[in-house]
Amino acid sequence: LAGVLVDKLDENDERQLFDDVEMPLVSVLAGMEARGGLIDRDYLEELGGDLRSQLADLEVAIHQEAGGPFNINSTLQLREVLYDRLELPVLKKTSKGAPSTDASVLKKLSTAHPIVEHLLRYRELEKLRSTYVDGYLPLIAPDGRIHTSFNQIAAATGRLSSDNPNLQNIPVRSETGRLIRRAFIPEDGWTFLVADYSQIELRILAHLSGDPGLLEAFTSEQDIHTATAARVFERELEDVSQELRGRAKAINFGLLYGMEAFGLADRLEISRDEATEHIDAYFAQFPDVREFMDSVVVEAKRLGYTETMFGRRRYLPELKSDNFRIRQMGERMALNAPIQGAAADII
Repeated sequence: LAGVLVDKLDENDERQLFDDVEMPLVSVLAGMEARGGLIDRDYLEELGGDLRSQLADLEVAIHQEAGGPFNINSTLQLREVLYDRLELPVLKKTSKGAPSTDASVLKKLSTAHPIVEHLLRYRELEKLRSTYVDGYLPLIAPDGRIHTSFNQIAAATGRLSSDNPNLQNIPVRSETGRLIRRAFIPEDGWTFLVADYSQIELRILAHLSGDPGLLEAFTSEQDIHTATAARVFERELEDVSQELRGRAKAINFGLLYGMEAFGLADRLEISRDEATEHIDAYFAQFPDVREFMDSVVVEAKRLGYTETMFGRRRYLPELKSDNFRIRQMGERMALNAPIQGAAADII
């Protein structure tokens, strides 16, 4: 197959990406898989015991609030308790028309009844216990390390993924997530170094769109979300509140994923009209970003794929679908792939 595929790479102008990015990475990833990451087994086992004890207490509290025992992990029984027995308001329904019990709905109901807070906490701890503690312990090899597998060509955008276990989705913002991270330890005499690119995807957007406002925010080394807020909400930099910075951050990142007014309204808990105003104000300040994003979708529809600045393609048959929602999803993927893909190539 090599001959056939090399010809195909040449034809697609992807040979340099293959030779300079993908192939040199193979040995790096192989080395990382072979080395593995050291795990503190005693700590993990102790954490498991602690989580089980907290879950047992929460279960008692939930059953008390529900007026009797039920299987907390059964969606059917939980739905009956929340909506029939406790008569909580139905905020959202599943595709089959049943009242939803997903996390986003429970968060909105958190003040409606004490049981909801307990349920959210129970779910968070149960995920940590099952996914990370009970999930990791059997995977610790005789050398005391976990050897994940890195997938170089699984994600359509070119990002790396990892499995068995997935080490790329360990929560970091919650205190409980940090408890899991503590299980990963450096060997004696070594230390962990944490390194990250600052706002890499927004920098790529600035580079690709050439938008003067966005470029200026980066070259003057301002905080990008504060600088965006100052422009969009017409304030001086020093007058930008944390709330306005948060709104600008949601717009900045939302645009990278093709988020529209509905998504922004939901995320910021504001009306759709207000979200539309925010997006319009953003594009008025960064007109070249809008022009770039429009051109990416037009080009993707014409060619059937998007390309990163390094020539990595993502084919998008969704853009040709008869179904409007699938076409919309294709457009969102077309907006995101060149940016997320380029970030993956650089990293």
